[in-house]
Amino acid sequence: MMVAKTTYLNTKQLKSAIKSNSLRAQHEGNRSYLIGVQTKVLQAKYDKASGSDKATLGRMIETYKGSQKAHIAAHKKYAAKVKAEKATLAKRSTAAKVQANKNKIAGKIANNKPKFNTGHMMLYRTDGHSSAIVFMSSVPESEDNTVQVTPNALPKGEPTATHSQQTEKDISITARIMGTDAQQRTAFNQLLKWKAEGCEMTYKGRIYYKHCLFTALHREYNKDETALTITFGLQFIDWSELKTSGKSASSGTKSKTHNKSTAKKYVTTKLGTTYASLADDYNTTIAKLISMNSYKSAVNILPYGVKIRVS
Repeated sequence: MMVAKTTYLNTKQLKSAIKSNSLRAQHEGNRSYLIGVQTKVLQAKYDKASGSDKATLGRMIETYKGSQKAHIAAHKKYAAKVKAEKATLAKRSTAAKVQANKNKIAGKIANNKPKFNTGHMMLYRTDGHSSAIVFMSSVPESEDNTVQVTPNALPKGEPTATHSQQTEKDISITARIMGTDAQQRTAFNQLLKWKAEGCEMTYKGRIYYKHCLFTALHREYNKDETALTITFGLQFIDWSELKTSGKSASSGTKSKTHNKSTAKKYVTTKLGTTYASLADDYNTTIAKLISMNSYKSAVNILPYGVKIRVS
């Protein structure tokens, strides 16, 4: 079976195609509307006519209805093209911004390496939706890995076994932010913003993790020091989607039922749509929405016209 090749359009061509197909969709919509008006006029004449005139008007009405149907179909086709092209353009725009921010972060890290008075430990957003980065001089860095061990009761005569499960991985940092008072306040306010917005963070120090969330943030002023001392906690996260399948049978019957996961549901974003608004509308959480979709920012407005999974 022959598979049709899709033509790749660069950004300039894509914008041109959106403009062209939008005009076509508008034209087809206008034609459909005008034909509908003309059909109503003919229908009024048809209701009053008789004999051969009525037959002629009837054939004209059928022709008009067929033409209107074709224009409606064409309008839907071009509107669907515009929707898909806008989604592609929005995705490219977001990807380009993310890559640009990551390049800026890499440049800032490279420029900071030879400096001795700013510190070489750093925090920045993992998703690349911001080029902001906070450098600091770390004092102690500690990491706690907790394992939950549960004894399992087994029938008599069977060997005893235990079950262990990795739980949270907590990171505690005490650090100093160097610079002027204004620079210190700016850096700390950036940390507060990330913490309040629940941004997924990358921490690079002697400990290095790419997927962390703030659990605590504290600052301490000391008049004898030129740096701002801060302490903060991070918890490593691993976004995953739980998929279950299995069989169950009711007692006393031979019928088997399979556990089926809830059907996936998607919505198309509008202007100003965010994960927070979707979480309220569909009774879910921001974290779950992030885990089910490719857009990993919990705070930015989502691209217009893209499909987002909500369940």
